Amino acid sequence: MTNLNVEQLEKWYRKQLRDKSKDFIKQAEKSYRIVETALKDIEEVSQQFKEEEEEELESGGIAARFALKVGEIVSDFYVDKDITYENTEAMQSEIQHFIQELWGAGARWIRRMDKRYKNVIKSLDTFMKELAREMNKISKLLFEYSWVKELERIGGRIETLHDLTFSKEIFEEQIRQVRRKIDNAQKEYDSAKKAYDDFTKASNVSELLNLDEQAEHINSLLRMKLNPLKKQVKKFFQHDTGVRVGPPGQKALTEYFEDPYTAITEESEGYPGLLEGLTGLQEAIETKRLPLKDRLARRAIEEVESIRKGGLQKLQDQAKEIENKRDTYAGSDVYTQNEAFQSALNEATKNLEYHSNDLLRIRDDITRQIDKVKEFKGRVETEIFDAFSEKVTVQVEVSLEPLLDLCKL
Repeated sequence: MTNLNVEQLEKWYRKQLRDKSKDFIKQAEKSYRIVETALKDIEEVSQQFKEEEEEELESGGIAARFALKVGEIVSDFYVDKDITYENTEAMQSEIQHFIQELWGAGARWIRRMDKRYKNVIKSLDTFMKELAREMNKISKLLFEYSWVKELERIGGRIETLHDLTFSKEIFEEQIRQVRRKIDNAQKEYDSAKKAYDDFTKASNVSELLNLDEQAEHINSLLRMKLNPLKKQVKKFFQHDTGVRVGPPGQKALTEYFEDPYTAITEESEGYPGLLEGLTGLQEAIETKRLPLKDRLARRAIEEVESIRKGGLQKLQDQAKEIENKRDTYAGSDVYTQNEAFQSALNEATKNLEYHSNDLLRIRDDITRQIDKVKEFKGRVETEIFDAFSEKVTVQVEVSLEPLLDLCKL
């Protein structure tokens, strides 16, 4: 068994690859030289079109343009000179493209040239056929040594493993930047929190906010006390019982079941409008003009009597006291100030949460990177054994795990 770090593995792999694919490289090298020579020959022979050019003749102008086009096609031909299976595949494709481009241009211009270019065209055709033959040889070579392609793919995975393990500095910089932003956001939050706390201590905003809570509580109690009459009042409005209730009573029966807190604070002491409406309801029930089940009828009479005896008076007194206090503070800007301080605190809270989540995102990226390192390490070790019959253990010297501790909030 051989233990190698990633840098050592890359050197070891390149040597093994060269040894294993030396026959392929040797044969491909011949083709590379032949193709290079053929391209030079084609470019040189195309210059003869220019040399024999006669500007005053149409044929001469066509020949010159064709020569320029051949020069462009030759200069566009590019393949990495490093002999690999992948580059040899690219060579095959480039040759095919070159032949199509050149004969495409030739089909347009060659037949319009006169006989004095016949020998030049014949030489060009010879070199093109030589290039085509070499393309076929390359095709056969690629087929015969197709397994070299799989060997070269291992190199790509080793390179990926190298990039994965050496991304530590990138993550460290990301963490430093986000940590700095979190520190700044924390300071802004602490400052906003202190400003809001100081404001609430020095002002009566807490009392005002407490009034809102008290009003909501009283509203809930009113709804609870009036709820047993809800169905009966609804039927009272739906049936013509012959019992007449004045506008204040009708208005009260409607508003108390929609917004009881507002209704009872706007009513006079003793809520006369509500009592007028409930008296009409009670009369309709007692005279049997309102069809109700006995249970609902009895419950309604009990609740009406309770309200008539002052069952809501305490809640009305409390509600009116709350509204009087609100009127006292009506001209104060404490609500505006409270909203401004609260808004600044909310913004600072969101900013802190945003950057904290950014740090957690980096942590997740690092976790995925660690998993990828493990995955590629295993794949490389397996593929090296299958390809070279060598048991190699890859030592990952740069660990990303310590970075996870830096991502803790």
